[in-house]
Amino acid sequence: MARDRHLCVLVTVFILQTLINTSLEIVDSYVIQVWSAPGSMTRLPCDLAAPVRDVAMMLLFKDGDRMPIYTVDFRNGPPVHWAVAGEFGARTHFVLNESDPSSAHLAIDKVARQDDGLYRCRIDYVDSPTRNYRVNLTVIVPPEPARIYDSEGREILGSMAGPFREGQDLLISCQAVGGKPPPDVSWYRGEELLAITKEGSVCQLHLQRLSREMSHTKLQCKVKPPLLQPQFRNVTLKLYLKPQFIRVSGKGATRAGQDRSFTCTTQGSKPAPNIDWFINSQRVDSTLTEVDVDGEITKSTLTWHVRREDSGRQLVCRVSNPWFPAYTLEDSITFDVMYPPVAQISLVKPKEPRLLREDENAELSCSADASPPATNFTFYKGAEVHVIRDDPINGISVERNKLMLRGLRRHHSALYRCRARNSEGSALSEPLTLDVLSRPECAAGSVIQQLAGTPGGEVRARCSVTAPSLRDAGPLRFYWTYNGTKDVLPIPASNVTVMGTSSTVIHGLPKDSEDDLGWLACWASNDVGNQREPCLFRIVPAALPEPPSNCGIENEVLQCEPGHDGGLTQRFLLEALEVRPRQDVAHEDNEISTMNDQGISGRGLSEAVYRVRNDSPQFSLDALSPGRYTLLVYSETPRGRSPRPAALHSVAIKSSNDLDVPGSLQTMTPAPPPPVGDNSVALLTGAVLSLVLLTILTTLCVALVVMCRKKRPRRDPEQSTIMRRNVGVSMYGGSSIGQSVVPTVVVRGHRGSRVLAARWSGVLDDTPLTVLALDTRAHDETEESTSDAEQETVLTRHDQIETQTDS
Repeated sequence: MARDRHLCVLVTVFILQTLINTSLEIVDSYVIQVWSAPGSMTRLPCDLAAPVRDVAMMLLFKDGDRMPIYTVDFRNGPPVHWAVAGEFGARTHFVLNESDPSSAHLAIDKVARQDDGLYRCRIDYVDSPTRNYRVNLTVIVPPEPARIYDSEGREILGSMAGPFREGQDLLISCQAVGGKPPPDVSWYRGEELLAITKEGSVCQLHLQRLSREMSHTKLQCKVKPPLLQPQFRNVTLKLYLKPQFIRVSGKGATRAGQDRSFTCTTQGSKPAPNIDWFINSQRVDSTLTEVDVDGEITKSTLTWHVRREDSGRQLVCRVSNPWFPAYTLEDSITFDVMYPPVAQISLVKPKEPRLLREDENAELSCSADASPPATNFTFYKGAEVHVIRDDPINGISVERNKLMLRGLRRHHSALYRCRARNSEGSALSEPLTLDVLSRPECAAGSVIQQLAGTPGGEVRARCSVTAPSLRDAGPLRFYWTYNGTKDVLPIPASNVTVMGTSSTVIHGLPKDSEDDLGWLACWASNDVGNQREPCLFRIVPAALPEPPSNCGIENEVLQCEPGHDGGLTQRFLLEALEVRPRQDVAHEDNEISTMNDQGISGRGLSEAVYRVRNDSPQFSLDALSPGRYTLLVYSETPRGRSPRPAALHSVAIKSSNDLDVPGSLQTMTPAPPPPVGDNSVALLTGAVLSLVLLTILTTLCVALVVMCRKKRPRRDPEQSTIMRRNVGVSMYGGSSIGQSVVPTVVVRGHRGSRVLAARWSGVLDDTPLTVLALDTRAHDETEESTSDAEQETVLTRHDQIETQTDS
């Protein structure tokens, strides 16, 4: 039993040892083929097939040598490279990419023929069997230069092969001796492959019946070794060719008694052909001819004194090539004494050009005096290059020497010519002018113009037409229609003005249309007829105007640049808001800061104290009282006001030093009175006097207002200037009145008057009051000066009663 156990162990050990011995080295059965050209760089692959940490060594052998030519040792840290000594070792290095072990290879620079051979790459692993790769490196040997031979075995040494005759069969060979491996030899014509021999040394090209197109054809022999640049050898075929065609020129337009040159032209013959002239089978003396050769074209010119008896005789030109004796070409002409035509174009119908009108027909005729008679006629419109062709759809008919124009239109007005031809030449007639009287047409063509308008507003449109002159087609007559959503309405003539070829209309739009404002159509007519298509104007809703921009003040004049008007005529509005002192705002404890509809903060601003309109964004500021203002400039159209104004903040207007200057328009608000001592008697007396003086002043102001209103005519509210001074109450901040605010009453007169101001220190409803700026001018002078300066209205409130004083 023990012996059996030992025997089993021995068998097991033997089997394991056998397996281990057979697995120590793995050799790949296939061979990797690598081709390389001499002098180039090549790579011999050596796949590590494992991470670098698992590789012990890499050894490279050549042709069964036991001594490696290159080794890399990975066992002790970084790889250690070793190459065989000598020239080969200097040209080799092992390339290793640790991230891609499969790309490892041996690089050989400047490959030489002695590098050819079978290489073995051996890889020893730490814990795996050794692996071997076999790589066969073949160094290519180029062949000798190519040689070309003809069908008789003669070598073609130059770049020209031949000469060969047209129609002949061609056989040529290209030979390349040597080469490892054998190269591919082929024939090309341009990019076209004609013949090829794979891995051989000779390639023959056989071309049957050479055509004239093969003349000067370049044939290329190409020798292509693997991995090497191909070799080329080019030859050009030289062919002798037959004459291709013959032509005799000089027919017609021959007048008796004149010398006439006749030219016989032939092309395609190589070499140059022989050219002979014959008249009625008799050879013409060669001294009368002159030969000119230009490439493939050969010309022979005969100068002949034409006689009357030559009429009807034949002049023959014969061409022959000595390389093709059985092949000749002939051409002939017949003498004729003739002259070229003289053309003339005329209007046949209607007889008078002034009767040419739209929708009528016109007929033109082309006549020619020629011998022989003219047989070809061509009509032109405008420049000669514009040929008129038969076009029945557009009413154009060309019949030999007749031109019919049916349904005349404005575009038929032009210059017309005709050309007549015969065998001797052609002639172009003098121009004939056709002026077709036409209906009016829109100057803008078929373009639909747009107008901006508002429901209930007015629109203005202007249309221009093109039409014949008044003398030719009579006066222009315009009428307009309005195409609404419901019907088409004529516009009264009172709303239409006419000036020359233009008409302008002013039309009021209905109020009930919002999205579709309708169309305006302009029609014109003359003695020829009515306009076919009207000039159309589409009315679209106008947009709100844009606010002015780039506002500035110079010499007390505010100037801005207007914005887009939205399609309507715009005017401009200036509003001045007085900037209140900070201490006045601080005393209003219950006031809430607000913003008006233009985004201008209401804190510290009064209501509008000055408002004026103008056709341009330019306003004079000399009518404002001294102080600081926020100036707002709006744009206004019938559509509405601009969504926001152009604003200038905290603008200072004049100073208190200008108060006594003649012509000054400033008012003065004196400082509050100094505090009064504790004297009850004086205080009571002052209060009584203040009440009495206030009553007198109030009565005086009311009387002045009544008198001025009776004498002064009413003014246009759009041209009025309204000036209001808020008596201590903010337009946004409630009704509380600051202690330091002193209301002022101003009576403004002519700019040259002297303004006096006085302050009454009495107290009314706990509010100090500044009163009285009196005008010292006469009443008549005041009336005359109302047009020279803006008027001002001053509001003085007392016990909820508003007193208005106009100066």
